Amino acid sequence: MKWEELTVFEKSLLLGTLLGDGTITRTKAKMAPKNGLQYREHFSVKQMEYREWKLKTAPQIFEGIRVRKTGTSAELFSRKDELFTWLREQCYDERKKRIPVHLLEECTHPVFLLALYLDDGSLSLTKSTRSRLNQMIITPHIYLYLQAFYPEELEMLSEFIERTFHHRFVLSRRSDGHFYTLRIQKTEEAIRFLNEFSSYAYAIPTMRKKLDWDYRLQLEREKYPEMTVIASKAKNDYTAEEIDFIIKAKQNGMTDAAIAQQLDRTYWSVVYKWQDIKKNHLKEEIFSYAY
Repeated sequence: MKWEELTVFEKSLLLGTLLGDGTITRTKAKMAPKNGLQYREHFSVKQMEYREWKLKTAPQIFEGIRVRKTGTSAELFSRKDELFTWLREQCYDERKKRIPVHLLEECTHPVFLLALYLDDGSLSLTKSTRSRLNQMIITPHIYLYLQAFYPEELEMLSEFIERTFHHRFVLSRRSDGHFYTLRIQKTEEAIRFLNEFSSYAYAIPTMRKKLDWDYRLQLEREKYPEMTVIASKAKNDYTAEEIDFIIKAKQNGMTDAAIAQQLDRTYWSVVYKWQDIKKNHLKEEIFSYAY
């Protein structure tokens, strides 16, 4: 089997999951075996339904699932094939997994992004209360925990995702791996992301909490029956132009008060936004600035 023989769906699913939880077996021999290398993916049996969905939707790629003797983990695997020998050359530098940027343009089916999210992403919730109104506000955050890759790779991946699927992910600081992962920055964009993939919750019911925003919000309401639980709505969010202005203004030594006046924002809004920029933007880490 060759890469060119796969459909766009198969390429997208395979590369998405290979950048996520999937691996391609190595061999100690100098030459790969004649029948090729093998794809493997270890997972908890709690996520069995998701891997069964992969097996069902791409039987040309995946061959089966083995449950380990402990009964708590399992493995999705392929047959040995020259395709995986070739893919290992594209996706690995020695033992380190890399993002094969040259293959991304062939992976234009949304299942690429779905696999990345379900394999290595999370839906994180921020909760805040308004005691006077007896309200709890739930804010969703979408993360792709890809810190094993270099920031330059993540930037190119982010650009591909935005160009192809129209979802904007930005780099976010972490303390492990290569110190960066990807996240959706704006609340309305996080909800739009979930709404786009919510239909897959019917095919993979165990992933519904991670895919269906209305369902997840209802679960939170059931947790706090004594409160009015609502989804946050972003108001007056900073535009890309405003963020660029803040970065350049800080580089030029402009104070927060002057920036706030220029943007018609409050002083503390600018202070908090600058902290967010420093923490989550790759190229805005070290600046000399004044308050």
